[in-house]
Amino acid sequence: METVLQLLNVLLPLGYLLAAVAYLVVFLEAPEWAKTWATRITLAVVGVHFSYLLLVTLTYRHVPMANSWEGFSFIAFAMAAVYLALEWRWKDQATGVFLLVPVLFFQIFSSAFVTHTRDVDEILRSSLFAFHVTTALLGYVALSVAAVYGTMYALLYKELKTPRVGLIFRRLPSLETLTRMTMGAVLFGWVALTLAIVFGSIWAGELASRGWLDGTFLTDPKFFLTLALWALYSFTLGGRYLFRWPNRHVAYLSIIAFILLLGSSLVVNLFLPSFHRFS
Repeated sequence: METVLQLLNVLLPLGYLLAAVAYLVVFLEAPEWAKTWATRITLAVVGVHFSYLLLVTLTYRHVPMANSWEGFSFIAFAMAAVYLALEWRWKDQATGVFLLVPVLFFQIFSSAFVTHTRDVDEILRSSLFAFHVTTALLGYVALSVAAVYGTMYALLYKELKTPRVGLIFRRLPSLETLTRMTMGAVLFGWVALTLAIVFGSIWAGELASRGWLDGTFLTDPKFFLTLALWALYSFTLGGRYLFRWPNRHVAYLSIIAFILLLGSSLVVNLFLPSFHRFS
């Protein structure tokens, strides 16, 4: 089994490289064969990647997020999966290269340095932990994708005000489509983050009942950070769908929210105590 995992670990970055090249051709020239094969290749690689993550889980008896390099592989998988969902929903492939390139780099780093082990803390084998961390990372990845689309919107909006338009204007989808893809990613991330909060609360309560965790988890900074982010993105969704905010406000808010997410996460992870750190 480990030989199969090593082989898949080599094939995954090659597959994502092929997918990124196909989407680059779509962005530059948009021939029909490239449009067809870009999606097919990405679907195939994401399917193989899912099989790889499932095999790691079954072989080592824990969800493959016990270290940063395993996490990078899941981030690559989640980002590609979220992109495919948005492409299927809005039928637009022009933005694929902007998502597949970071997917490629995440998987390259993971494949180069990843190590798997059965020697992990017992609490990481919990099914609730698996649901919690999976939905949390899916949420964060989807919100990252929303920030990418928000940035595209800002660039295109700025270029439309210039007397001459370049390649970005000619190849990117319309501002309205970019807004819909941004909000689609925000909604996906918000739902995943909601599930992560629910699963995480149940899991923490279970750990506390077993004496593995005291009541201080209720004051954990990462717990409050997640709630604050959930509230911020709830505010964004409410502004869009209830108060009909202009598209550019939604795009800019998605960028600002992601910057706050990234900055606050770094502060919490580097400087503040948290029960999310496991031995």
